[in-house]
Amino acid sequence: MPRKKIRYAEFCAGVGGFRLGIEKSNLKAEPVYTNEIDDSCEKTYQKNFGVKFDSKDVFYTDIKKMPDFDMLCAGFPCQPFSVAGKERGFSDSRGTVFFRLLTIIKRKKPEIIFLENVPNLIRHDKGNTFKVIIDSLDRAGYVLSTKVLDSSYFGVPQSRSRIYIIGFLRSKYGDLKLNFTEGITEKTPLRPYLISGDYSIPITRRWNEYIDYYLGYKKEEDMSFVVPRTRKKLERIAQGCNLEDCIFQVRSSGVRALSLDSPLPTFTVLNSGGGAHIPILSKERRHISINEMKRIMGFQDDYDFSAVSRTDAAKQLANAVCPPVIASICNDIAKTIKLGEK
Repeated sequence: MPRKKIRYAEFCAGVGGFRLGIEKSNLKAEPVYTNEIDDSCEKTYQKNFGVKFDSKDVFYTDIKKMPDFDMLCAGFPCQPFSVAGKERGFSDSRGTVFFRLLTIIKRKKPEIIFLENVPNLIRHDKGNTFKVIIDSLDRAGYVLSTKVLDSSYFGVPQSRSRIYIIGFLRSKYGDLKLNFTEGITEKTPLRPYLISGDYSIPITRRWNEYIDYYLGYKKEEDMSFVVPRTRKKLERIAQGCNLEDCIFQVRSSGVRALSLDSPLPTFTVLNSGGGAHIPILSKERRHISINEMKRIMGFQDDYDFSAVSRTDAAKQLANAVCPPVIASICNDIAKTIKLGEK
């Protein structure tokens, strides 16, 4: 008798990266509940899936009113554990989302849990944070498998390493563990995924000057503005990088020059003054476009971000999970539970 469809719940759903990955996998699953606090993400989610979120603030959800589900998915907030942030961990209110998820897990007892976060979660607070998470889930009745995977080995032109935590309910699956597929492609370079001539996000006059400055066409004294200390020189130039045909990535610490013939390092959008510092292509003197960002994150070209501003779309993509990695892990889950069901 064929297995019924797995009912899954998404928490911290963002714009649906988990859902996209699940839909592209061999795991027969259907969504029954979606949670995300961001109203802007809801607009994008509704535009693409035709439904709104079932709930917003996870701390105010009524667990009794939630439908039953077989799998819980969550890319819970990474900022409290990221080296790019202040690393406040559980002392950051966003860091406590895990404990709310744990309460839901204990009450609903899904047979599978699927969590994603930044790899620094493993090292945060000398490993104590990760130990708390793993021990808590173990005591809740789950056998856990964890792995750091790099999205560039899954056909995504971005080296986005993330820690994935898969738990199988011990009372249903015994000591079953997941064998992660660690890659399905060679490292994926950025260049083939760029859309030549897409000037939909032009650069400012100031950035035109910066490019001249970094390429050596202008000296500092020739600039029409005072060059900030963190931008007086490139913070880092990637090996084999051709400055005439590269990508400039703005970080809080400075500007980096990256090669187009390698995967983009972790795609981030630095927020400043209500806007967003989107990476820049030196040769075409433009920002990368939303369509290119979709490709960099592993979203399909027709995924629709037209319900929100360009800045919001860029932020949503930078905070998303990569659907091709989710799909691969779901394929691993499908194979594993077929072998392990009692």
